[in-house]
Amino acid sequence: MSGPGGVSFHAESFPQGQRQVIRITAAQPGTWTYVVHGPSGVVEKGRLHAQKSEHNGFVRPRNHAFTHADGSAFVAIGENRINIYDRMWNWKALSIEDYLAHMARHGMSVIRVFIVTDIENEEKGGPNDGVLEPALGEFDEEVAQQFDRIFRAAQAHDISVVLVAFALGLSEDDDWKSWRDNPYSAERGGPAASRYDFFEEPAVRARAAERIRYIAKRYGPFPNLLAIDLLNEPEWDGAIPEVSWGPWAEVMAQEWDRADPYEHAVTVGSVGLHWNIEGDERAWWSSEACDIVQWHLYGKEVYDVHALAAEMSRKVRETWAFGKPVLVGEFAYGGEPKPDYDHTHVGLWSAAFSGAGVLAHSAPTFNVDSDEVMTPERALHFRVLREVLDRLPFATPAVPQTKGGSRAWALLGDQRAAAWILASKARYGSSVENNRISLRVKTGGLWRVRWRDDVTGATLAESESRTTSDGTLDLRVPPFSRHAVAELSWRQPAP
Repeated sequence: MSGPGGVSFHAESFPQGQRQVIRITAAQPGTWTYVVHGPSGVVEKGRLHAQKSEHNGFVRPRNHAFTHADGSAFVAIGENRINIYDRMWNWKALSIEDYLAHMARHGMSVIRVFIVTDIENEEKGGPNDGVLEPALGEFDEEVAQQFDRIFRAAQAHDISVVLVAFALGLSEDDDWKSWRDNPYSAERGGPAASRYDFFEEPAVRARAAERIRYIAKRYGPFPNLLAIDLLNEPEWDGAIPEVSWGPWAEVMAQEWDRADPYEHAVTVGSVGLHWNIEGDERAWWSSEACDIVQWHLYGKEVYDVHALAAEMSRKVRETWAFGKPVLVGEFAYGGEPKPDYDHTHVGLWSAAFSGAGVLAHSAPTFNVDSDEVMTPERALHFRVLREVLDRLPFATPAVPQTKGGSRAWALLGDQRAAAWILASKARYGSSVENNRISLRVKTGGLWRVRWRDDVTGATLAESESRTTSDGTLDLRVPPFSRHAVAELSWRQPAP
């Protein structure tokens, strides 16, 4: 297919019932010509005229951030709602469409969804939901259309999808993600004698690549595919060593790149450097095949919100050096106090203000470490954050100086900035007064400062502040109880 400016690409067909379907997306408006080839030669030729879209185009990694094809920034906050196709796991058993509308109403922009590999559901009997490949090399059309439905409904609500290609199905002793029920296992007639063979044997990799290519052909043309996530938590699903899954991910990423003409980002949903089997993620994160540095954060060590904020910030700094977008692909605490949902709130704000995209895990509370339903009260904590981030495209993180015992984070643009403050553990939840923030901004002069309640969005105080000779703003923080945010906008140049 060839388009304006000499752009061209090749797209392959996929089976849909008794038909072969070619799915394509014009990356820019104008006239495109196409030629369809079959086994016996040219089948059809023609032209298509693409109108200018209201959407911003495919999302691409750009240094530490994401950008749309039109150059506008993309804010990555949302949910790890792994099986949105199972209504019983969604808040109020909402349908796919209604759940995505629920997300959009609260300012979310990303959903992470699993293609499940474990075929059998021992608890309910019968197949698991989300199993695209129930037998090796055979793709279930009904399930495939279910993922089509997710993409279309998400696009209608301006939500992008992180699609996990291989999830749940490498563990020896966990029926929920069982290797015995994996179509690649010898027990199911597959080519892999063990779960390690799945990653290490070339013949098995070749079969896995067929699945990668199918996903690319069918779902790659959706402009709201944010990234293909090759694998979910191999350290916690099967205790797969990094020295095994890392080289496998390199091969699968190459297969994806060959099959995907739209240049979608590639990532792996690994747990992170705090939990390794043999080796670690640094070789993968350093690779040109990896476009997004992703890790997850759970556990009793971060139940406390101050510990959570500190660890979120530390891990973002730790992984910032790879020069790529950082995505907290999952975090949650099923035991967080209600109705405040303060663990969710502090996790979102500390990750975002450290420079990362962030997804809160949501599921019925099976595991107190990780599972929490996305009620409207919990979803409320995304809205103000989204408003603040939307006004700060391509901002860079900074660490302000504080007086009064609280801790602060900042995001800096040329003429806009924001500072988020978290009360000390000793004063948390009481009226916190007499705090100050010193922040070195990028542009000197007079700045307007608006302090807001970061949960409700209500204005707490407004003022103006002028930079000192070294470009520093000294801000007085109005009384607050747990956390608050200041939005800053430049008004006049320095005299």
